[in-house]
Amino acid sequence: MKNYSTYQSVPGTGRLYDPFGNLLQPVRETATEKSMSCDVVFGSPSNDCRGTGICKITARKGNTPVDGARRECKHAKALLISGEHGRSLSMVFARELLCVHIWKTHLRHGVLVLQEPCKIPLDIARTIGLKFYTLQPGQYKVEELDGRYRIRFGE
Repeated sequence: MKNYSTYQSVPGTGRLYDPFGNLLQPVRETATEKSMSCDVVFGSPSNDCRGTGICKITARKGNTPVDGARRECKHAKALLISGEHGRSLSMVFARELLCVHIWKTHLRHGVLVLQEPCKIPLDIARTIGLKFYTLQPGQYKVEELDGRYRIRFGE
């Protein structure tokens, strides 16, 4: 597994450079927040990503091509933002990038329901400084503001 903490930033780009050739999507860092662009696949991990919830999260590397999951409207691009010194995670989606099916199935009533845990990949958690590696089952409020949806998760 790669150790992202050894990577250097590319000056003026807000990106981390991997000496092995991968250029990660923008990673933003402030004193208390770090963020990273990711793909979020909706569905249930134990049901082959069908149903409700969040099935998996993957880092976006370079210009990730549209794959079958996107055509089937199972995933969306999100910005993952760690806060409270790694004790919270906000997942932000642009409304115009969400397909109607995701909105109707997962976000419509202002609540995202996770019926089972979803693992946060270790490389993502380390890159944005999270102190936890799993989204726990529960009901999470979906906040809408200025064409974006935000879902907050805690440790």
